[in-house]
Amino acid sequence: MIASQTGEITFYEELGVDPTASPEEIHDAFRALVRLLHPDQQTDPLLKVIAEKQMRKMNQVYAVLSDPDRRRRYDETLAGDDFPPSIILDASVNPNLGRLIGRIAWIAAILVCAGLLAWLASQNNTPVPQARSRDQTPASDDPASLATSPRESTPPNSETERLRSRVRALTVERDAAVQELTRLRGTSSSSAPSPGSAAPTADTIVSMPPPVVALTELPSSLKLSTPPAPVPVRVEPAVNRHLAGFWFYTRPARGQRNKNEALYPPEYIEAAITEENGTLRGKYRSRFQIVDRAISPDVNFSFSGVSANGSTVTCPWTGPGGARGEITLTLMPNNSMRVDWTASELGNQLGLSSGTAILTRRIE
Repeated sequence: MIASQTGEITFYEELGVDPTASPEEIHDAFRALVRLLHPDQQTDPLLKVIAEKQMRKMNQVYAVLSDPDRRRRYDETLAGDDFPPSIILDASVNPNLGRLIGRIAWIAAILVCAGLLAWLASQNNTPVPQARSRDQTPASDDPASLATSPRESTPPNSETERLRSRVRALTVERDAAVQELTRLRGTSSSSAPSPGSAAPTADTIVSMPPPVVALTELPSSLKLSTPPAPVPVRVEPAVNRHLAGFWFYTRPARGQRNKNEALYPPEYIEAAITEENGTLRGKYRSRFQIVDRAISPDVNFSFSGVSANGSTVTCPWTGPGGARGEITLTLMPNNSMRVDWTASELGNQLGLSSGTAILTRRIE
């Protein structure tokens, strides 16, 4: 007898069958859930995402219960004490743990504030040089009095010296730019300082900003004398508006990933389609990279239908093992085609229930 603990749901309960259900009953229950939870049945984007996650969960449950060996091991875990519940319905949080985390957060915030205040206090305690007042100026300019009473030396302001050095460097760069512009134009500029002239002081530069010179056109010696060559006109090749041909899947560039991570990436996809008197016949072959489920990665089937407008066709398909469903082919620009297929009957070989891909036509 398989035990079930309170608040836990087993794989059998997920499918809605008894633990003693036969493989046929498990298969029928899984197919019913596929029709109920299939993402293509949902139009709302949020519901579609939820349906995809539920389908992945149902696929994992069915992969365990459809395999006799894995089902036997799962039943043994249900009968033992180390039963791993698939879903926990009741989970409570210890309130003491929440209060402890809150106290630790408050203590950490207080320590950070105290360290910040200490750093600000140390920055404010930096000595600032005091300016000399008028009362401290010597009353006489007599050299004798200056010799007997030397002036107090004022410590230099490092920030002011750094600004003056920066202003001198900008002045040199400006003069060099003006001289180069004068040389390119071939005219003399009276405003450009001569090499032997004295450099302007910092006070004069700050009070009188340097003029801004902009080169709005090329010198006459550098202008093009010949008109530019005409741009060649690209002729687009004719687009084939028929679905007939051989189509294949093109792998994306290296480093790119599928935006929908719920889809399995394909190893290859091929579609050979022929058209005769408005009737399409084709074969679809593909293999997907499936690592989280014990199902067949191959999806192969044949389809046929009538082309209504030549660019979109929806027709039934049949595959091995009794699989069947519906496929839609939509012609797109740049010799590409969108393929969307769904399975109404999985059969005994097909493991995937739907798929979508963009295929490229092979140019003969």
